[in-house]
Amino acid sequence: MKFKIIDIQEDTNLNCYSVLTVVSIRDFIEFIQPIHEQKGNLDEQREVLQTRSAKIIRNQMVEDLKEGGILPPIVLGIIYDSKKIKKINEDNFFSLIENKLNNKEEKENIITILDGMQRIQALKDAMRKCNINHNLRVEFWFAQDEGDLLYRMLVLNSGQIPWGIDKQLEVVFRPILQKLKYRIPHLDNLISQKLYKQSEIVELFLAFTSRKVRIDKKQQLAEYHAALDIMSLIREKSGHIIDKFETIFVLMTDIDQLLSEIEDRYVFNNQTVRVGFMVACAEKTFGLLGSNLEKDHTQVEDNFNNIVFKLKKLRSKIQFQDRHNFLALNILKENLRSIPKEKHRQAFLDGFKVIFSEPEINSFAVCWHKMY
Repeated sequence: MKFKIIDIQEDTNLNCYSVLTVVSIRDFIEFIQPIHEQKGNLDEQREVLQTRSAKIIRNQMVEDLKEGGILPPIVLGIIYDSKKIKKINEDNFFSLIENKLNNKEEKENIITILDGMQRIQALKDAMRKCNINHNLRVEFWFAQDEGDLLYRMLVLNSGQIPWGIDKQLEVVFRPILQKLKYRIPHLDNLISQKLYKQSEIVELFLAFTSRKVRIDKKQQLAEYHAALDIMSLIREKSGHIIDKFETIFVLMTDIDQLLSEIEDRYVFNNQTVRVGFMVACAEKTFGLLGSNLEKDHTQVEDNFNNIVFKLKKLRSKIQFQDRHNFLALNILKENLRSIPKEKHRQAFLDGFKVIFSEPEINSFAVCWHKMY
């Protein structure tokens, strides 16, 4: 390990540790290679921007590096077990890093890139063109849970408007996805069959945390405010929001699989439907945006427990009833024809709210009739 520690500070706001280091560019590129091999590959996690302005900036970074230019620090994130390790210091820093790199069986988070994707690409481009080996500053953020790491990542990147928030989140979302795969053994198979995409799961998380059916990637201002909404929820903790998302996602996939034999069903095998469902669950849990209900943790817990109870009841109903009749696809298709496509997510949000307003439902028909 050829990192030289410059400074270690504790962030008492987030209960995190910041370790600022310096390392040669060549050693850093060698260091991150194992991360790439563990599906932390830059191209897989987040595409390198190919816009004209992005290429100009990246090419300028390469030229600067060739002339001995210094880049801003690259920021990496790591989740550590605070029960085993009370404090990050010079004595345990290197062993923690080596453990994260070498322990391929570890179910928790590997080292992730919180800030610096473009710079890493520029470093690779520069190394192919010339011999550069001056030093680079690398900051390691050690967090106790995914929420704190996610918050740190959003703070670092929310101002970079041209980057889609969902792409920013894919990097830090990795530990959440790993936990989902652990809770849903067949999720890997669903992803490999392209029934679920990682980017779509990230979008569902965005929908759940922001309580918005659409984050328009073309509207930069909307992205920025979505980031603020998500940071606010995560910062407030909101009764372990990540755990709640995972629980609802598991129940949604259970229902999806129960319906999997029905062809042309549209329901839950379509991202439009899934987003509407997730936002309905989020609104019932945390209240409408602006209501500040999310700050009442006792009420949030009560709401969430009620949601889980009703979704489990719904799952049981679908399991033991005629699934074709329960879906009421003829009513759904007829109603969708009269609703503009751009309004479908909102329509499903309105429809799925019925699940939580009624004592019980015996058919999705009652949901479809509330779609407009």
